[in-house]
Parts: sequence; structure tokens; C-alpha cells
Amino acid sequence: MSGLEKIISQIEEDAGHSAEEIIREAREQAQAILGAADEECKKIKTQARQKAEARREDILRKSRSAAAMQQKRELLSEKQRLISEIIEEARESLYRLDGKSYFLLIAQMLKKHVQPGNGTICFSRRDLDRLPEGFEKTIQETAAAKGGNLAVSRAPADIDGGFILVYGGIEENCSFASVFADSREKLQDQIHALLFGQRSR
Repeated sequence: MSGLEKIISQIEEDAGHSAEEIIREAREQAQAILGAADEECKKIKTQARQKAEARREDILRKSRSAAAMQQKRELLSEKQRLISEIIEEARESLYRLDGKSYFLLIAQMLKKHVQPGNGTICFSRRDLDRLPEGFEKTIQETAAAKGGNLAVSRAPADIDGGFILVYGGIEENCSFASVFADSREKLQDQIHALLFGQRSR
């Protein structure tokens, strides 16, 4: 083998060894890259699962909370509806009282609201037409006991029941609608405590 052939052969041999080394290193690097990528994928999958689980728990927690709040709102609404029905039924029951019981109630209310001085008491048309005999005397005696005087107005008042007291141009509305409206909050508390064992607020 000539010297040139030896040189060429040596170059080819060295090139072969270099190519093998390069291929080997490339393979090692590729394996390392693939291994790192696989680890990263595992991390990403784990994080994704954790985020999905946290999101699922958050959704469930919010759903349970929303359901509980909705249940509370519905319960409160039902309690309020029931209390309102009872108050309205109580007010309506006053109109169904027989004449004697009705005007006995009016007399009791008058004792509470009558004032000293001269005034006028006004009734609805229905009540004016059915004032019991001697009731005007009862009104006068009740007013006199407080140092006053009350005249029964013959002009009907636009009320559902009860009466209106007028002293010096100032009216005190003692109609059933007004009395129940003024006492509604107190009545709600009393009924709530009676039905549910506690105050409504």
C-alpha cells in the first residue's frame, strides 16, 4: 500500500470513528432530551390533574354553598308568606265579628287612643249604619274619663273598620288597616316566635 493510500485509509478510519462518536453522542443527547421531555410531560399532567381537581372541588363547594343559600332564601320566603297570611287572616277576622263583639273591641281601642279636649270620632259608612243603641253614650263616657268630649261625625270616613279621631284638625288614624300596618313589625316578631321559637331578626 502506497503512502497516499495509507493516508486516505487513515482519514477514512478516523472519519468513521468520528461519525460513530458523533452519532453516539447525538443518541445520548436525544435520550436525555426525551427523558427530560417525558418528566416535564408528567409534571404538566400532574399539575393539570391537581388544577382540575381543585377546580372541581371549588365548583362543588360553590354549588353546595349556592344550594344552601337558595334553600335559606326559600325557607325565609315561606316563613314570611305564612306570617303575612296569619296577620291578614287576623285583620280579616275583625270584620267577621258579630256587632256586639265588634263594638266592644272599638270601645277598648277608644280607651287607649282617646285624648283630653274636644274632638270628633269618625266611622265607616258600614259602622255608622249599625252603631248599637247607647254606644254614643259609651263614647262620651270614655272621652269624659280622659277630660274630653267626643262628637260622632255623621260623615262616613273612607276606612275599612275601626275609627278616626280628630282633635283640632289633627287626625289619629285608628282604622284596622292603619293599626295593623303600624304594628306589623311587632306582630311579625310575635308570630315568628310563636311558630318557630325565635325572633324573626
